[in-house]
Amino acid sequence: MQVQNLREAIATYRNSILRQPDEMKREASLSFFMEYLERYYFLICFAVYIHSERAALHSSSSNHTSFADWMKARPELYSIIRRNCFSKDRNQEGLLRRDPMRALGYASLKPSLKKIVESADGHPHEVGLVAALRNGEVLGSQTVLKSDHCPGCQNVSLPERVEGAPNFREVPAFPVYGVANPTIDGIRSVIRRIGSSKGGRPVFWHNMREEPVIYINGKPFVLREIERPYKNMLEYSGIDCERVERMEARLKEDILREAERYDGAIMVIHETDDGQIFDAWEHVNSDSLQTPLEVFKCLEDDGFPIKYARVPITDGKAPKSSDFDTLAAHIASASKDTAFVFNCQMGRGRTTTGAVIACLVKLRISYGRPIKVLLDEVKHEQPDGSSSSGEESESNATRLTSGTVEVRTRNEQGYAFGIDDILLLWKITRLFDNGVECREALDAIIDRCSALQNIRQAVLQYRKVFNQQHVEPRVRRVALNRGAEYLERYFRLIAFSAYLGSEAFDGFCGQGECMMTFKSWLHQRPEVQAMKWSIRLRPGRFFNVPEELRAPHESQHGDAVMEAIVKARNGSVLGKGSILKMYFFPGQITSSRIQIHGAPHVFKVNGYPVYSMATPTIIGAKEMLAYLGAKSNARAAGQKVVITDLREEAVVYIHGTPFVLRELNKPVDTLKHVGITGPVVENMEARLKEDILSEVRQSGGRMLLHREEYCPSSNQSSVVGYWENIFPEDVKTPAEVYAALKDEGYNIAYRRIPLTREREALASDVDEIQNCRDEPSACYLYVSHTGFGGVAYTMAIICCRLDAEVNFGTPSVTQTMVNGDPYSTPEESLPSWTSEEEARRMGDYRDILSLTRVLMHGPKSKADVDIIIERCAGAGHTRDDILHYSKELEEVPDDDDEHRAYLMDMGIKALRRYFFLITFRSYLYCKSPTETKFTSWMDARPELGHLCNNLRIDK
Repeated sequence: MQVQNLREAIATYRNSILRQPDEMKREASLSFFMEYLERYYFLICFAVYIHSERAALHSSSSNHTSFADWMKARPELYSIIRRNCFSKDRNQEGLLRRDPMRALGYASLKPSLKKIVESADGHPHEVGLVAALRNGEVLGSQTVLKSDHCPGCQNVSLPERVEGAPNFREVPAFPVYGVANPTIDGIRSVIRRIGSSKGGRPVFWHNMREEPVIYINGKPFVLREIERPYKNMLEYSGIDCERVERMEARLKEDILREAERYDGAIMVIHETDDGQIFDAWEHVNSDSLQTPLEVFKCLEDDGFPIKYARVPITDGKAPKSSDFDTLAAHIASASKDTAFVFNCQMGRGRTTTGAVIACLVKLRISYGRPIKVLLDEVKHEQPDGSSSSGEESESNATRLTSGTVEVRTRNEQGYAFGIDDILLLWKITRLFDNGVECREALDAIIDRCSALQNIRQAVLQYRKVFNQQHVEPRVRRVALNRGAEYLERYFRLIAFSAYLGSEAFDGFCGQGECMMTFKSWLHQRPEVQAMKWSIRLRPGRFFNVPEELRAPHESQHGDAVMEAIVKARNGSVLGKGSILKMYFFPGQITSSRIQIHGAPHVFKVNGYPVYSMATPTIIGAKEMLAYLGAKSNARAAGQKVVITDLREEAVVYIHGTPFVLRELNKPVDTLKHVGITGPVVENMEARLKEDILSEVRQSGGRMLLHREEYCPSSNQSSVVGYWENIFPEDVKTPAEVYAALKDEGYNIAYRRIPLTREREALASDVDEIQNCRDEPSACYLYVSHTGFGGVAYTMAIICCRLDAEVNFGTPSVTQTMVNGDPYSTPEESLPSWTSEEEARRMGDYRDILSLTRVLMHGPKSKADVDIIIERCAGAGHTRDDILHYSKELEEVPDDDDEHRAYLMDMGIKALRRYFFLITFRSYLYCKSPTETKFTSWMDARPELGHLCNNLRIDK
């Protein structure tokens, strides 16, 4: 057997990619190249692991760190390979895929020593030559040291100047300060400015920089690539404090070693006023060279009451949840008179975010929860004239506002698009018990910290650039990406504000016993994580101007009084701009076989005691349960009916009719909270009920409601408002409705398991659905918005479970199907002439066929699932959904990235549901659900997880 040299294989495929004219062959070579490159990369990482852990590995103890855990603790290592080869986002690709020619371009070769032209002092003239000869661990080949201070880094609009500390400013009324990366003298000047001295006011300095920095003769320099001297190196994304400080210590050693070669000097680069780069030699020794940690240690040794912390955050990115926790812990544990200083490179983005976090925590510690806006402050409006970078042209943001600042941009017809027109922010604000108050406090803090940058305004400015069609595509794409980053930053700050306003933070500030970190708090709220990922997946949908807002902004509801009432709402769920719209609408799907008054669409799965139903009225729910025989009487108990409510949006019953939360400007768009859990949505509904009752009390017993009406003359539907007299007993949540039905004698079990087709299918969802399995004679009723769509997936899950139970003793329902059914035919028996169209219709996608080969009883499981899918088709068809999105994807224009991302996302979610159904059926063949959970079974098979996380519908 011939042994392969990995490096030679990489070089061979690299040359093939660069020289191969045939695109398909080049793509094949690229795939092999990335596979071999990834192997080589992980071998290097493994060698470092062996070296660093050699003592623990040689000992007899079994407490050493595994390679997998060692890698997980170093996210910067994953970021390097992901940035170049792969991407976490399945719709994005690494640099090698996007631009292989640029990624594989030949790096500058090391010059021959004979060609080096030396100056009179023996130093090379060219910075490129010096960079090419570098061979340090950190200061390696093709790297340079660039001065951190450049012309123009000081913002001239700031009222105060501190020498050596550009962009220094104070947050009014808070002991919080921001600054760009200062010189050593600048650090001392900042300490003096904030009133500290030896033995005086304590200072807690937070360095937010992720990139390695070194002080040379008292001035900061940063490590850069010679080809990209103006850009931060992305290799350190995700690095932690300990490792970046170790890198800086090794960088110092590299500089000292190189300086020995050049008579105690090191070449650095600076930037001129017009942005040009020039090089210079700096004389260094061990005393004139310091890491940031050493700088602050010296200040502490000199008697200054200063603490220093490094909290690395990637430039332009939102802090991680663990970063929030680190900062919150530092601020909460500091003495009351401590001054907090934050710095990043320019003192703008990361510094402003750190200052906002510090002010929020201080507000919580000082005034308790929920965090609220101070009442004695004056409203401050921001000018709509700042640059697309989000940097403000005015610096007098000195008032903590009593309400949200409305930063709005106008479209051609004059409608002002504001931050609250981004639906995602509306949803997360109303998700939390104290969301409205906490967001008001956050916005006020943001305004106070906005001397250099207003985070909300940055979102809107980037959105404005993105929507300017005359701007070249590259600029619009950059604006979209940066706007999405700021939107995620603002989104995380809203969540953090709600966390601070909850009891979870009580223990950290001595106001209670509960001590839950922000990271753990978020982990318990998957709906928040789902919203965050929606920003990364399809940011364009949050920045496009909706069609209804492109028209002149006039009242479309016929009554200015009604519109004013809606805009004046201030409940925690029924907030500003919210309406309650009747669930029923014109054109809603109705049942063709089972007619139930008050339940628009009812469907039964043939051969199974499984039903679906659109959201009913209370009378409709009673009639449906009576149809199923659930009403008990004196002689016998009724038929047990297990009701599973799948809705992800907040619903409330008024006078027995269901109403749903909507936005005034988007009354027909659903407000689903994708990923929300049952208890959270039920909590929202309880708060919605309280908001309704509060408004009814204030308005003398009546309330403004909305319904959708069809106009035959215009052949269009419109949403109209109407007044309804309401008593407290007229308002019920779905949980209260079904609890009352149970009290009336209906033999039911009610569960809320939010699950729609917009949600990414998870193994835990399958367990939740199958855990609803009840006594053998029970019926299963699934309630969704329309009774059609994602409900078919949950019906298929319970059908698979019921089918498997039958299969233990007698032939299953699927096995008794007629042999001629095309969907009961295993993959191997398909005729060879099956067309690609027919293969896709039958679900024979490449990844699904791979799955059936990996699974025990794979083809049989797929055949069983296909029959069940056909039986559930009256409530939705999983395979047809996949086919629909895959066909639509083929028709999308190349330049429509937003629509392509949407179709890819929805198509993969549909394929993922199909994947889980087949996998679940295989699990039922292999295991008893009472002994092993499906989630545990999946976790024990990582190959299935890999397949599931890499599904594609375009192959």
